[in-house]
Amino acid sequence: MIHSLFLINCSGDIFLEKHWKSVVSQSVCDYFFEAQEKAADVENVPPVISTPHHYLISIYCDKLFFVSVIQTEVPPLFVIEFLHRVADTFQDYFVVMLGTHSPLGSCPTFHGARQE
Repeated sequence: MIHSLFLINCSGDIFLEKHWKSVVSQSVCDYFFEAQEKAADVENVPPVISTPHHYLISIYCDKLFFVSVIQTEVPPLFVIEFLHRVADTFQDYFVVMLGTHSPLGSCPTFHGARQE
């Protein structure tokens, strides 16, 4: 399903990447950066971007983009839900490690409800 995951900050820096099936070049994120430039606001980047060989499915959560790379067509809501769970895991980790509020803050899910 998901071949790669990239975490990108608002400056466009890819600071974390994880590959599961095969290594996907960071250049695939250029399509995401083009869509980001066209968007009026960072929150208005399309969640699904079709490229010639991949699909990019992303969420925006507290100044971070979680961008997944898919090679076959899959239901995007499954991937979006997974990305929100990854963001929640990061949030839970930093709350436990820092003993304070999370640097990720709160990420609204696509259906508007969060399970705690």
